[in-house]
Amino acid sequence: MGKFKNIIFITLLGLLFVEILIVFPSRLEHEDEAEVRARVEAQNKTLKEKEERVKRGEKPDEINSVADQKMGGVHLVESQQGTRDWELFSKAAEGSQGAGNWKLHQVRVLFYNKEKVEFTVTGDTGTIDSATRNISVVGNVVTRSENGYLFKTPSIYYNTKSRIIESPEQVEMRGPPEGSMGGMELKGRKMKVFVDQSKMVIQEKVTAEKPHKEGKKFQIAADGAEFSGKNNEAKFFGAVRMNYDNMRLEGPEASFVYNKGAKFLSSVEVRGGVKVSDVDKFATSDRVNLDLLADRYVFQGRPKVIQNNDELVGEEIIFLEGGKKVKVERVRARVENKEQ
Repeated sequence: MGKFKNIIFITLLGLLFVEILIVFPSRLEHEDEAEVRARVEAQNKTLKEKEERVKRGEKPDEINSVADQKMGGVHLVESQQGTRDWELFSKAAEGSQGAGNWKLHQVRVLFYNKEKVEFTVTGDTGTIDSATRNISVVGNVVTRSENGYLFKTPSIYYNTKSRIIESPEQVEMRGPPEGSMGGMELKGRKMKVFVDQSKMVIQEKVTAEKPHKEGKKFQIAADGAEFSGKNNEAKFFGAVRMNYDNMRLEGPEASFVYNKGAKFLSSVEVRGGVKVSDVDKFATSDRVNLDLLADRYVFQGRPKVIQNNDELVGEEIIFLEGGKKVKVERVRARVENKEQ
């Protein structure tokens, strides 16, 4: 009876092994099919030899289990509706006993959007769920977008059905450089990457620093941030606080805008009820545009500026030369406080 159970056990594990090694890698690209087929045949031969050893009465612990089976040079491609979803490379893989998963070593995964690589993930180890085709990567994980954003996390988890890459742990980001200046550096608590939308979202206690010309820099704190894999534009949302060139800006949403076709920052827009202060001024408005190319800051939507005990109100208020001069368009009122 014990031998019969061993034969059934080995046969079932053999079927599982064949399903993963034959059905799963059947999506491999043509140039790898011959190599993988040879590897599968060799593994099947090993399984048959083990079955023969069981029939001869050898105990299961005298032979290697299926969990000890290993492959080298793994290359897998997963497709959905005729288009590539992801492509995985690993230097080695081993089957997990009875779980129907693969443990991978030195992993690199390419995630596709409309047959173009959108994101690349690398890490120390990974697993693939043979039923759902979901992927996890753990250890020194780096996620790169095709336009130059880099995210470091302890781990990521990819859901094949939703096509979302998630990391529930601390994330560090470095944005693409702008000429001789470095890119934005950011930290946050969580990360989500929406592959189909080519969108990266950082959540919870986000802090960032963005260098600018002449030694100036932006320092930002917010509840979350959003980046695009198509361009360099960035959005911050939820209680945004920003310091720039002796100014402090506060508002619910801020956008870093780049000229079309250009790879340098042209303006920053803060919207939704904005407060701005510097050494001698305090201003409020519905929105503020920091025109970095013209070195002027435009307040629109019920703007009001208090400077040197004067309150300025107009349809549009402009800070020129980085705030050294103030221009009021269509002045509505000017009230001077003469109290000493």
